[in-house]
Amino acid sequence: MGVDLEIVYSDSNVIASLIYSDPERSPWMLFCVYGPPSRAKRKKFWVKVEDLAKYFSGPWAVMGDFNNIKGSKEKKGGRHVGESSVNSLRDFINNMGAIDLDFIGPFFTWSNRREGLTNIRQRLDQCLCDQEWQTLFPKAGIRHLVNANFDHNPILLDTHMENTYLLKPFRFEAMWTKDESSKEVIESAWQTRVDGPQSLKLAKKLEATRRDLKRWNKSCFGSSREKIKELEQKIAQIQSLEATKENLELEASLSLELDEWLAREDLKWKQKSREIWIREGDQNTRFFHLSTLVRRRRNCIQEIKLEDGSWINDGEDIQMYFIENF
Repeated sequence: MGVDLEIVYSDSNVIASLIYSDPERSPWMLFCVYGPPSRAKRKKFWVKVEDLAKYFSGPWAVMGDFNNIKGSKEKKGGRHVGESSVNSLRDFINNMGAIDLDFIGPFFTWSNRREGLTNIRQRLDQCLCDQEWQTLFPKAGIRHLVNANFDHNPILLDTHMENTYLLKPFRFEAMWTKDESSKEVIESAWQTRVDGPQSLKLAKKLEATRRDLKRWNKSCFGSSREKIKELEQKIAQIQSLEATKENLELEASLSLELDEWLAREDLKWKQKSREIWIREGDQNTRFFHLSTLVRRRRNCIQEIKLEDGSWINDGEDIQMYFIENF
């Protein structure tokens, strides 16, 4: 489907719009902003954006010319960045749990266009979002475009920035150990008869183990999220029936099975997130899911700057560059 936009609020600094896109049943709020250049007005501005975001209960993103930076790393040249000049934006980020979307392209988006020591560059144009929006668009990112005739570089919000399919490397899932049949799959694959030197035998057996585990995961283990949803639906159906002994026993059995699948789901996201802590007895799947999405974007090479100053951002061109140079 296309994109529908409905403006719900506007003033000289903020345009708030409801966005109806894919997925069509998940409208979200986009705040296009022009931050006040005056430091005295910044606090009031960010408090207003915070109030607007809190008023809307769904996912949101705010982007535009902030006329504000988060710290000294986002400025080069000119006077030292004082704490008072960045506190308002930092307060908004901390209060709202906002996420700074990754970007590709030149780091700074604004320049005073002067030469030598008088040149000042800053990353004034940015995009922030909440956790719900990040989960809705896990591949989203910002493209810093180039404009030779203006002091600001335009930025483009791309909700599907990873548009090149790459083969995923095989990784052993820790949650597989929760199922006893996984051991049988590994033992069977490891007993594969292979002739030749020891190094070849090891490589072939590892390949057989990888292949059989992937096949077993797809056909037998299945998707943990789908299984959890199926069990929740069954429990809901049982709970709507008469509380007979048979129904109560069946509900208890399904609840135990659901607990086991929830534990597998938490273990999966804990492994993928590379976080070392998890609160005992707490379901932190949402946190682990989000941290995995953020790490996945950071691990992806989306653009390379060549020696002549030009950029390549096509997935196949990047692959060929590494093949030819490394």
